[in-house]
Amino acid sequence: MKSPLYELIHSLSKSEKRYFVLFCTREASGGNYLKLFNAIDTQAKYDEAAIKKRFRNEVFVRQLHVTKNYLFKLILKSLRNYHASLSKDAELKDLLRNVEILYNKELYHQCGKELHRANIIAVKHELYTGKVEIESWKRKLTQAQTPHDYESMTAIISTQKTAIDALQSTNDQWRVAINVTNGMYRQYNNISVRNVRLKMPAQAPTLEGRVLQHNTQYLLDLRNEDNPSAERRLTELITLLEEQQERITEEPGLYVSTINNLLSFYAFQHRHDDALTLIRKAKSIYESWKITAANRTLLKQILRTYNIELELYRDTKSFNHQLDFIESTEKFVNENLPKIPKDYLVSFWFQLASIHFMRRNYGRSLEWINHILNARFKSVRADLYVQAMILNLMIHLDQQNLMVLRYYVDSTKRYMKKVKYAYPYLDVLLKFFVRMGRLPVFEYKQAFKELKSDLYPEGEETLIPKEVRGYIDFKMWIAIREGRE
Repeated sequence: MKSPLYELIHSLSKSEKRYFVLFCTREASGGNYLKLFNAIDTQAKYDEAAIKKRFRNEVFVRQLHVTKNYLFKLILKSLRNYHASLSKDAELKDLLRNVEILYNKELYHQCGKELHRANIIAVKHELYTGKVEIESWKRKLTQAQTPHDYESMTAIISTQKTAIDALQSTNDQWRVAINVTNGMYRQYNNISVRNVRLKMPAQAPTLEGRVLQHNTQYLLDLRNEDNPSAERRLTELITLLEEQQERITEEPGLYVSTINNLLSFYAFQHRHDDALTLIRKAKSIYESWKITAANRTLLKQILRTYNIELELYRDTKSFNHQLDFIESTEKFVNENLPKIPKDYLVSFWFQLASIHFMRRNYGRSLEWINHILNARFKSVRADLYVQAMILNLMIHLDQQNLMVLRYYVDSTKRYMKKVKYAYPYLDVLLKFFVRMGRLPVFEYKQAFKELKSDLYPEGEETLIPKEVRGYIDFKMWIAIREGRE
């Protein structure tokens, strides 16, 4: 069973761990918690019995569950300090904590200064939840200093009502957006486009609300098969966001998700040139951002943009156009290597290996495949790992590394047996590679013809399952090799 404490510790970046060690040493009783922290950090999987055995002579192990709970809270406290400037929302929350402390000490002048700073952030960044709390503190401060200033308190209540209304409007917009999205995927034919539009709130008072409105209208246009209008919704939204540069910097996820939605739209419409133009624009913007390990959601969104680009080049077979695209992607992956989730990382490695293979740059292709085979991440899906092993066999065959080929065929068979991953087309491929390891070169062309008829029997459905056809283009590979003498 997974341990929440184990998962938290293993989610920390190296810099977060270093900060916690320094943070913990300042705590009077931090030594014991640091011992437990380091012990769990070194475990490949959580083993409480091993922890108890290791610290059997320590007092804290007698109430290990209490120690674990406190350590969990201590790590979160250090993360709050470490990421105090993570976002304007986090900065606002810190200011409001200052307000509460100063108010309780009756330091009203200093309290008012902190409230003023908090209010600037809340208004500028449309943080209306914080704005509601700020107005509550303003009322309390007025009551404490000038208890009979009813005019000021009435104005404060009015301002607070405006913030509450903004929150309510955004809440209503979320309700409509969720219902439309749910309907698109679960009750597609039951959506009344006209009725939904009638229920949508008027012009949203917040940027978040306007983003939701554009995205909801986009989905409704798709439902109504109005592609020109759907595209216009997204392009207008991108323009709206680009006019709010400071908000993009503060909340870049809004911009990236919109870019990705338009990219998916272009890809579905087979408008590859438009998609690639948008990708180049987006990548130039992404490169100006500092992406931290703490913002994993943003990183995943940006990775999706890069992944769409790789898929477009693979699908259009334009591997040798825009030669710099793969280099920029490789650079991005390498620069963000420690921050990229393992499943995303392996997917990128495979994509890069595939494109280099189709370019016949076998050395570079093999480099990326070896990353997958050597990493042995437990979280990697069996289907992706098997495809990587098959691509590895294809590379070694094309490079005529026949001794190595035989070894890897056996290795692939063992892995497939271990994970119980079996398909008829894989049996055909493995038998083919075994045969090719012994066959004279002049018989290769005929062997590839036979492989084609086995995998793609004339007049029948291909042996290759639909769900794996996007991994490797076997038909293209065979066509190239059939043409060789």
